Amino acid sequence: MEQPSHRLPKLSNIMAFETAAKTGSLAGAADILCLTPAAVSQQIRQLEDQLGVKLFVRSKHGVELTEAGTSYLTFTQEAFESLRMGQQSLARYQGEQALTITALPTLASRWLMPNLNIWMAQHSNIQLRVQGTHSQIDFGTDPTDFYLSFGDEHYGDQHCIELFRDRVMAVCSPSILPGNWQSGTLNVLADFPMIHVDWGRDGRFLPNWSEWLQAAGLTQQAPNNGPSFNLSSMAIDAALYGSGLLLGQRAFIREELADGRLVTLSEVTLPLNKAYYLVYPERVMDKPGARELVEWLREQADKEE
Repeated sequence: MEQPSHRLPKLSNIMAFETAAKTGSLAGAADILCLTPAAVSQQIRQLEDQLGVKLFVRSKHGVELTEAGTSYLTFTQEAFESLRMGQQSLARYQGEQALTITALPTLASRWLMPNLNIWMAQHSNIQLRVQGTHSQIDFGTDPTDFYLSFGDEHYGDQHCIELFRDRVMAVCSPSILPGNWQSGTLNVLADFPMIHVDWGRDGRFLPNWSEWLQAAGLTQQAPNNGPSFNLSSMAIDAALYGSGLLLGQRAFIREELADGRLVTLSEVTLPLNKAYYLVYPERVMDKPGARELVEWLREQADKEE
């Protein structure tokens, strides 16, 4: 290892180090930084060579900070936070005040957006930016002010407000039901495909058809085969097109139920095993409109209870 240099390391190398430290994995850091694990590893080695110390202990399970790495991480996080605050301070020179909301795509399009125009009309002096992603947010490097997340386990160092815990219900398009069908008649469940939603690693928090059939007392009936989607919004669209029965999240299908494009098959509902949260760092509260937006989001969430 080379003797430590007095010149500052490349910012990309420091970002690779910080991201790997937070994820505990070169592969995880690579996903966030849109690089290969080998490229992340090389950047970290360059940083270690320049600093003259080992920052990580590498193993088949991932990477673990050394004592020197833990110390250096504190300074890098403070430096990134200072850069972020400096960037935010430039807003007054840009002739606008902006707030950025990041959310899961379906949560953004089907829960947040329908009423957001009301808030924007009441706060026309605030520039609002909305973006959707399934990625975990790093408030130290991402330009997000507020994040609408599923669960709060990744954000223990931020402010986390529980918004609501959604429920699923069995619904379908009325176009596929027989003309003599009456609400609550469950014998139709055996006749149609069942649409499935695959949330990957978060799938265990979303009730499935097996659980719903058990709750409805249909213990002898197995779930029917049907199309599977990794986005709730696509599953809802499939139900609207008549592709089958859906366990739809109540907060995402309110409009479709209200105008009759979807109908409920039963009063049986099941709660999700995690709630949706509003997550934000303390520094955001200094931005114009931030407190008002937090209060508005809480009011919208109260309607889901």
